[in-house]
Amino acid sequence: MEYRDSILSTGARAALPGRARAITASAPDVVHSDARIQIIGVVKARSRSIARARPVRLLEATPQGWRRLAKRASLRSGSFRFTISAGSTPSVRTFQVRAPRAQGLAAAKTGRFRIEVAAPEVAAPEAVVPAPEPPPDDEADVPRGSPDDWSYLFANRGGARWNPCAAIRWAYNPSGGYPDAQAHVQEAFARIAQHTGLTFSYVGETEHVEKTGTAYPTDVDIAVGWANEAQVPDLAGGVVGLGGGSVKETAPGSDVGYRFVRGYVVLDNGHSLRQGYDTSGSTTWGQVMLHEQLHALGLGHAKGAEQVMFGSSSFLNHNFGAGDLTGMARVGADQGCL
Repeated sequence: MEYRDSILSTGARAALPGRARAITASAPDVVHSDARIQIIGVVKARSRSIARARPVRLLEATPQGWRRLAKRASLRSGSFRFTISAGSTPSVRTFQVRAPRAQGLAAAKTGRFRIEVAAPEVAAPEAVVPAPEPPPDDEADVPRGSPDDWSYLFANRGGARWNPCAAIRWAYNPSGGYPDAQAHVQEAFARIAQHTGLTFSYVGETEHVEKTGTAYPTDVDIAVGWANEAQVPDLAGGVVGLGGGSVKETAPGSDVGYRFVRGYVVLDNGHSLRQGYDTSGSTTWGQVMLHEQLHALGLGHAKGAEQVMFGSSSFLNHNFGAGDLTGMARVGADQGCL
């Protein structure tokens, strides 16, 4: 059985990063009813070398036309956030963010983006998970958000993880990547190992890139590579990465329903993100690598924008959140062999 997941960059469904757009916005594809929706973005706020806060408005499409839901002032950097109720009824809601003409800057608006409001999932009670260890001193901030804000891939079948009693072998295809990308992929595995206790072993370069039709190498557990939307249609639009893998059922009585037997990460070289692991500012490749590698290790999306495993990378989730740490513990070595 196979599962894949993807991550959007900031403003992915309204505008792509690195392109000359006056406003971008990002939001989750799906939220549960009675939850809160967070919409984050950046608007051009600098005119003639002067940066000022700028008004932005959130609108929703209705049969009678666009209805204004909220009005905010951006930060001087242009960053803004709206938090609204998802409502109690399952539906598909359509939004747009607009910035009126101000301070010599032209009016701007995002494209339309849709959010599905779904009925809440009914889950069986789970065992209490011990609180994760405090982050090391080199983590930039105290982990934010709820420690319960995490999910499994294959959540409807009890989740999946790797057998921690064997090293996870990974290979890298450098074709199409930037010069330091391999070192940054390796750093992502090292950061994840610190919080999961998993062991990762680099076994060399590979010609394989998932979804391109190349044969998966027999001596590799996770293959990391680069492609673009012409090669991998799943990378179309604002998707900057894919991660997932193949699994087999575990024995009865296991803590998860499946064990990973193969994983992959595909990064979209059609996007221009900042390299490395800066802890502030716009999206970095390091964030995307962490997100996709955690998909390949068994984690699904989080609900809060402050978690690395949120469905969009932005200035809000450079560092692991509290939910990320809990999720890594649940797919880590402390859960025992499979």
